[in-house]
Amino acid sequence: MRLRCLILFSAALMLPLTDTPALAAEIDHEQEYAACMQLARERPEEAYKAGLAWHKLGGGFAARHCVAVALLELRQYDEAAARLERLAMDLGTARTSLLAEILMQAGQAWSLAGRAEKALTLQNNLLEIAPGDSELWLDRAVSLMDLERYEQALSDLDEAIRLDPDLVEARTYRAVALRQLDRLDEAWAEVETVLAILPYQSDTLLERGILRQYQGDLDGARTDWLLVIQNDPDSRAAAAARARIEEMDVQVR
Repeated sequence: MRLRCLILFSAALMLPLTDTPALAAEIDHEQEYAACMQLARERPEEAYKAGLAWHKLGGGFAARHCVAVALLELRQYDEAAARLERLAMDLGTARTSLLAEILMQAGQAWSLAGRAEKALTLQNNLLEIAPGDSELWLDRAVSLMDLERYEQALSDLDEAIRLDPDLVEARTYRAVALRQLDRLDEAWAEVETVLAILPYQSDTLLERGILRQYQGDLDGARTDWLLVIQNDPDSRAAAAARARIEEMDVQVR
């Protein structure tokens, strides 16, 4: 199951530019960076084109970063991951916080591309740099779950929650991992904890529907999945909910 779609953005830091054409002298590159990254979240196809145009005007590293993030939002995961890794290599050891963020984005892109081993390699290295980052523990847990290493994933999720008790996404993934390990009562408790705080959290409703299906409560499962589709129709959770409903209907016939 793929649930994770959260992508982190750097919208304020501007790197020094090289070989800037005279035509670009009037461009406020820091402002352009912030605007391009915002556009990547909202209208990634436009951001991709804008980033390419900006790069021709001396946008340098920042423009390349925006293009890569736009590709990530456009679900061109392999290409986005490759570009982000090249950016990290070009950045070298300078600007550690931005380097970590770019590598984190690359790991997420490889994970979304179904390349869990590549994602895991990056995440292992990143956790040596930033062991106190709850999002990194969550990202590595996702890769471990993709590799069906659920016990290890649980350990990472526990650490993510210890570092950030409000990290709802980690609790939802924890429920998924517990279900895969047939620890259904614990999975149910995790789901109920999340939904008590966020009653319409799509990924968690999707998971509760799956748990209800496991219990034979097909009407309850359908209700949860229809809520996901109604509240977040374009999400991956909604796509998974539709598939679950279709599969259930076929089995009932």
